[in-house]
Amino acid sequence: MKTKFYIKLNKPYGYECSHAPTSHEAVFSLFPAELIKNGLQCAGRLDFDTTGLILLSNDGEFIHKIEHPKKGFAKTYIATLAEPLTEEMQKKLLAGVQLHGEKRLSTALELKLIAENVAEITIKGGVYHQVKRMFAAVGNKIVALHRSKIGDYELGLLKAGEWEFLLN
Repeated sequence: MKTKFYIKLNKPYGYECSHAPTSHEAVFSLFPAELIKNGLQCAGRLDFDTTGLILLSNDGEFIHKIEHPKKGFAKTYIATLAEPLTEEMQKKLLAGVQLHGEKRLSTALELKLIAENVAEITIKGGVYHQVKRMFAAVGNKIVALHRSKIGDYELGLLKAGEWEFLLN
């Protein structure tokens, strides 16, 4: 029986969450070959231009639990916006916005203004470019996006490119 391991990574800008990257370096290049050989996989993805928390493991059940929308893991992001986030935009995000091609409304579970153009947003789900599309739906644009939390897993003090084993 293989030993299961669980890792959190602060994904740097410009890395792809893929074993076969197309345009950028793979996050897997940040890990020793031994971990890769033992089946290291990402539990969910971040776009190449999004930074922050990624969970990785060789435990398929754990990965499925993190990725599956019905399991209900909330994800928290820090979004730096092109324009100030108005009160009206905040109300729409908390009420839910309809994203093109999606059946359900995408709703911010929590939304905190950090600065006039920086917000902390917590969502459930994880449809394609969800956070970016939510802000676009209220007339704003994300210029930088950083994930700080998945469920009870927090990024903590890891610097970009750093990772550590989790106790699971």
